[in-house]
Amino acid sequence: MYVYCSPRYRLCIVWETHLILLNHKFLLRLLFDPWRHIPGPFLAKFTGVMLRLESMRGRRVYELDRLHARYGPIVRVGPDEVSISDWRHLRTIYQAKSGVIKDARFYDPIRMFGQHNIFQMIDPAEHAARRKLSSSPYSLQSIAQLDPIIQKQSQILVSRLLAQASASASGTADAYMLCGLYSLEVICQAGFAKEFTGPTATDDTRHLLDLIDGSAAAFMYSASIPFASIHGVGSRLPGPIGASYRAFADWQQASRDMVDHFLQHSSEETKYLLNPLSQSTDRFLNRKLAHNELVEEAMTYVFAGSGTTSTTLTYILYEISKPNHRYVQDRLRQEVRGPQEGDITGLRNNDYVNAVIKETMRLHPTIISTLPRLLTESMQLDNLCLPTGTIVGMQNWVHHRNPAVFPSPESFVLHRWLDATVEMESSLTPFGIGRRNCIGQNLAWQELYWAIGSLMRAGVELELGVEMGNWEMEKIDRFNIAPRGKRLMLAVTKCGKI
Repeated sequence: MYVYCSPRYRLCIVWETHLILLNHKFLLRLLFDPWRHIPGPFLAKFTGVMLRLESMRGRRVYELDRLHARYGPIVRVGPDEVSISDWRHLRTIYQAKSGVIKDARFYDPIRMFGQHNIFQMIDPAEHAARRKLSSSPYSLQSIAQLDPIIQKQSQILVSRLLAQASASASGTADAYMLCGLYSLEVICQAGFAKEFTGPTATDDTRHLLDLIDGSAAAFMYSASIPFASIHGVGSRLPGPIGASYRAFADWQQASRDMVDHFLQHSSEETKYLLNPLSQSTDRFLNRKLAHNELVEEAMTYVFAGSGTTSTTLTYILYEISKPNHRYVQDRLRQEVRGPQEGDITGLRNNDYVNAVIKETMRLHPTIISTLPRLLTESMQLDNLCLPTGTIVGMQNWVHHRNPAVFPSPESFVLHRWLDATVEMESSLTPFGIGRRNCIGQNLAWQELYWAIGSLMRAGVELELGVEMGNWEMEKIDRFNIAPRGKRLMLAVTKCGKI
């Protein structure tokens, strides 16, 4: 027998059925959820949207720090995602030989030119082959061949700081921008023999730097809004999201041009970082890399090799320019007296110089976002068992601030490194650890040594500009960090060459 139901009545039936199913799912999640024993916010049982919103605001690590302070060293931050703050678990997670892989949901969008790159590769065999192919120019012995390039650019950095301060009515220079130019010019020359010359050299480098800086947020947007990276959707969006994707497209074209120039003129010179990628066979692919794959790796090199090092150098200059840290500059000038100007070995082995760098890396790590891993097997951490399928990750921002390892964790205390404990050294992870650690860390250290040496030998004195607001050096989490004010104004003078 047919019974008539009004459209409104049918809608009510559908809605009530939906609520019943939703409540059923809700109860099942509460009763049988394999992550229910892990502490964390109640909403994290059902959604990770709150943390994604903090990512969009550039405050993800601050929120994670707050959650760990409230819930402990192991915190549930999403339906299947767990954050860890205890440094003792670093090697369990990031050096596991099996049962742990990179989380494809996070890493897949981090493609510069639509290809796989050494940073985001999921397959361990693919990554191992690319790492082996890429590694020879990054040894300390090979990096030493690049010293003339790095030394020259470090001296240009000194000249630019002095010139900009001299030309300014306030006597200040923007060290954040100039450190960015320094690292970018080093990686472009060391990587692909790209030297910026002529009367527009600084403007050309600044334009490329602005494109890279403007592109950084696109990676976070792609992880949070996956459809934005498909078929140019992101470039058509309004506001800062669209601007980030448009800058990224322009950076892609500039990178293609640099790779083309390298292949035409310098590809057979072994000292350049792109040489083995362009000349040798990838053993996973059983062929040489295609042009788009070279551009992909070149963009990865530039992104990883410029913003990270320049930000570390920026925060070194920031810390030693504070009124209560000016004594550090005096000590550094004494420490650089011994080594010859063309020799970096003395600085590399100098305990005080290394203490300044390490304490800056601890307090202001450049890659502060979670590096997520997917558990393909269950993992026991302390008294908790994380089930298969868990997304697990750590943030050096959090474990670098563990007061049990680093007393007065929010203070710049460089002397702690002059008598460092094993725990301190093990907890310091500015370059990551394990087989996936930063391949370019030798180059990064070399750039920092040369910059510090050149600045101190030139007798440069630095002081925070009076126009700097306290908020300006607060860090924004866009995967790598940037100062919120996007500048570091320093008064720059000379006390005489050492």
